[in-house]
Amino acid sequence: MAFQAAFLLPLGGWLWPLIALPLAQGIDCQPGCHPQYGFCEVPDECRCQPGWQGPLCDRCIPFPGCQYGTCAKPWQCICDEGWLGSLCDTAVHPCSSKPCMNNATCIETGEGGGYICLCIQGYAGKNCHMRKGSCRVNGSPCKNGGTCVDDDGFAPRPSCQCPPGFTGIFCEAEADPCKSNPCQNGGRCTNISGGFNCQCPAGYGGMFCSSHVTSCASNPCANGGTCHEHPEGGFECICRPHFVGVNCASHHKNASGIVLAKHKQNHHLRAKASHRPLHPQEQNVLTIRETIENRSSFINKSQVICFIVLGLLTCLIVLGTAGIVFFSKFEMWLANARYTHLVRKERDCYLKANEGENPSVNIIFPEKIKLTDYSKNYTAI
Repeated sequence: MAFQAAFLLPLGGWLWPLIALPLAQGIDCQPGCHPQYGFCEVPDECRCQPGWQGPLCDRCIPFPGCQYGTCAKPWQCICDEGWLGSLCDTAVHPCSSKPCMNNATCIETGEGGGYICLCIQGYAGKNCHMRKGSCRVNGSPCKNGGTCVDDDGFAPRPSCQCPPGFTGIFCEAEADPCKSNPCQNGGRCTNISGGFNCQCPAGYGGMFCSSHVTSCASNPCANGGTCHEHPEGGFECICRPHFVGVNCASHHKNASGIVLAKHKQNHHLRAKASHRPLHPQEQNVLTIRETIENRSSFINKSQVICFIVLGLLTCLIVLGTAGIVFFSKFEMWLANARYTHLVRKERDCYLKANEGENPSVNIIFPEKIKLTDYSKNYTAI
């Protein structure tokens, strides 16, 4: 069952009842009623706690006598702009502090301490503190997306802040990023769309060629070769079996240690040759050595096996084709022989049956016979 307790709170000579009324069990208050500052004893009711007011008990009650003020909590008096005092009943004269600048005229708007500034020609702003410069009056003279700057109108003339890629007084010209030589350590600068690119020399990298990189950092050794850096400069690739060359890029048919030994002997010279100019005699020696190594790898074992297999298959195909042609011709010849033998046999029988007579016998041979079935026995004409 709901119950309540009442207390008296002294405040400024007044006795204000402080009532603590918990909500009854199972009663639904008015929708929107503040759950902390409102309560109800019957359904659809919203009764306010002391210090709060409004249909939903969501507005505080200011201090009694507060004229031009508000409250955030009960019994407060927070003054509005332009008013002072404990009850916010003393008007403030804002023009007395001379807020308007540059010979502007200050006019108070009335109660509440508001004011406006009447600016002279060439100035703007609430307090007439901004000068109307050429960027505001004449518009921006900057091109290609440049920003007009006149120091709030106090600059003697406007200037332009240009976006990247443009330069000039009014940002009218495209900038040349290579003009300032941004590439370091001998890098070559190239203009590209929207910027520049640095082509770095050997041993340097990065956007400005400012980072020192080692020769092995770019992984010059191919096919699983191991790269070793030399203190005096250059690098050496230790190749895996079956691979040779300065960068282990060439495939060798021999897997013995002789190739690897020769490769190690000549490798240091080749690595240095890739980083320093060669004399004509050294170039000829390297050319002869590379030619000898290339000639030694003419054909390997697997290629020989492939050639043998292909030759055998070709021979089988030729023999099979010849056998098929010979068999067809032989069957044709055999059928013709059988047919001729039968014709002669029948002729002899006919002559023996008519001995003593000399009849004229005409044996008609077919001009064109299509022998489609060579297994047929020709027993009669």
